[in-house]
Amino acid sequence: MSDLAAKVTKIQRAMPAAFDPTKWAGVITLTFAIAIAYFTAARLSLELLTKPEGVAVFWPAAGVSAGALIVLGARARLPVIFGTMAATILANLLGDRNLWGAILFGCCNAFEAGLAAWLIDRYHGSGFTLAKPRNVIALVGAASVATAVSGVGGAVVFKFFHSATTPIWVTWQHWFASDALGIIVVAPLLIEFASAARDRLPVAELLEGALIVAMLALVSALAIFLRSDLLANVGPVAVLFAPLLWLAARCRPVFAAAAAFIVSLSIVWTTTFGIGYFGNPTLAIDERVAAAQVSILLVAIGASLLAALFAEIRDKRRIAEAALHASETQRYLIETEKLAALGRLVAGVAHELNSPVGTSLTVASTLAQRCSRFANQIISGPVRRSSLSEFVDSNRDAANQLVANLERAGKLIQAFKQVAVDRNLADRRSFDLRIATEQIVASVVPGLPKPRGPLALDIPPDIIMVSYPGAYGQVLTNLIFNAVTHGFADRSCGDMLIEAARIGSDFVEITFSDDGIGISEDAQRHVFDPFFTTRRAKGSTGLGLHIVHNLVTEQLGGRIRLVSAFGKGTSISMTLPLVAPGNERPIGAAGAINDDRSADLRSEPRKRDSAM
Repeated sequence: MSDLAAKVTKIQRAMPAAFDPTKWAGVITLTFAIAIAYFTAARLSLELLTKPEGVAVFWPAAGVSAGALIVLGARARLPVIFGTMAATILANLLGDRNLWGAILFGCCNAFEAGLAAWLIDRYHGSGFTLAKPRNVIALVGAASVATAVSGVGGAVVFKFFHSATTPIWVTWQHWFASDALGIIVVAPLLIEFASAARDRLPVAELLEGALIVAMLALVSALAIFLRSDLLANVGPVAVLFAPLLWLAARCRPVFAAAAAFIVSLSIVWTTTFGIGYFGNPTLAIDERVAAAQVSILLVAIGASLLAALFAEIRDKRRIAEAALHASETQRYLIETEKLAALGRLVAGVAHELNSPVGTSLTVASTLAQRCSRFANQIISGPVRRSSLSEFVDSNRDAANQLVANLERAGKLIQAFKQVAVDRNLADRRSFDLRIATEQIVASVVPGLPKPRGPLALDIPPDIIMVSYPGAYGQVLTNLIFNAVTHGFADRSCGDMLIEAARIGSDFVEITFSDDGIGISEDAQRHVFDPFFTTRRAKGSTGLGLHIVHNLVTEQLGGRIRLVSAFGKGTSISMTLPLVAPGNERPIGAAGAINDDRSADLRSEPRKRDSAM
């Protein structure tokens, strides 16, 4: 009983979804809308039959069903099929067709629309528009294939259900031409109307496009409906080229599609009723039909291709402008990030200088007071030996404190001066890797939060590089601050290590390691991407490691590799050439703290670089 109750409950829950009245109301409404539109277009085409073959010059109903199915997608397949079949049957029965013939014609028309839409969806997916020339070609190809296949069935029905005297091959040609033209002319109008509805047109463009379409309709009326010797020589289609070109260049493809539809209807109407240029009574009906169909084909495909070409050009221009804007924005943010790093460095050095300078000021003030009191003792009378000895000892201690604190401040200032100079120079110079790293670390460490763990160095003293110390300093600064910001975000301190080792005679591998929280596997794939950060809510820009990657791979000419395990720390290895790429002659160190030995070591790489 329990199993039965469960099945009943399951069926009851499924029934509202299967028989949703709102859903079925929409399906029925869409079916009636397709049927009405298709019937109207079909009756128009059946009224414009060429005699005596009884074949339509132009079958816009095919474009109605195929265009609707392309726009609405697979969810509208059944409404479009049923609406197309119902409209075809009704339109044929109101004519001179029998019931079975009307049913078979409905099957052929429904299959034609379904095949054309399936080909578009199969090779181009949903959201199909005619904003690219290859999409126009795809629509023409799908229309040709679908109408060629359905034309076989239509020709057979004409032959055996209507006792047509026209050969099947000729009937198939007429079916193929009229239906293919219908899809090529009408389907773009529906496709682009749907695209314009999704992306609303600016009012200025809407007014301009409507005005040009109205002007083109007037020009087409004058060119097609009137018969003159001038038009007989140049052809009315040539007269329409200028307004079609204007529409394609200035407006969205929907206006070109509307213009092509209007011109096509004008051509069909004048051809059928013998009016104007295409109704020349001196020509046979076959010749007039062929001229009309060729003209419609040229206008429809020409207008669509022109509109697609200009639309693609506009899209590429917008993409290029957006990329340029993004590039400028990124460049601005990168420069801002670099300045921010330099600002943190300056703030850290200033904070660190405050201690020795403040201590020196206190000691100097105390020393001045002692000297003043000792001078008063001398004036007042004899000075005991113990007082003199105490004064000398206190002055010696004060002097030692002053020297120690001022030396510490001097080293900080000198290291910061060298790093700041390097950051403002893009020139190569020869430098000792260990000494340059010590200077960079000395200028960066004061800006790190306290308490902080040690930042150890393990760099041999004999690695001389001819490279860009400014870029190298920026790389180390970003790595250190990145480790503090992200690696030690959940704790107050951690250990960091910078080590280096030669690789052969031309390269050095520099590795920066920390024992922080590490990086997850998903994040490791994006750490060097611009604007990628896991702490955007806390002010991070996601440019620190992106700048590191660019500097290492471009300016320093090396490679970078990241190894990390979540919860076990991160290691970033950089393989750099000892002689960085560049044509300029390396300059000497500007203001560097180097002893005679390191200066001698720099002379040999300079000679080697100048000889290369």
